[in-house]
Amino acid sequence: METTIVKIGNSQGLIIPKKLLSTFGEVKQVDIQVKDGGLIITPLTENKARSNWEQLFNDAIAKGFTPGNDVIDIENDFDKKEWTW
Repeated sequence: METTIVKIGNSQGLIIPKKLLSTFGEVKQVDIQVKDGGLIITPLTENKARSNWEQLFNDAIAKGFTPGNDVIDIENDFDKKEWTW
């Protein structure tokens, strides 16, 4: 599908036809990569940094880790002497 690149300030923008956008639903951010002389535009979830956390937690639980046993209590000299409450 052909489209147009337009000037936007000091940058340029790519007009994505509504037909293509409707296949992704509402997308606010995309990842753009150069590959084999072309552009690959991939829609991103709004919180990409945390998008796989649920799967990682489930994998950890399946391996026997539980939220209650992931805290390590390490005491040092500062903890013993320096804290004033």
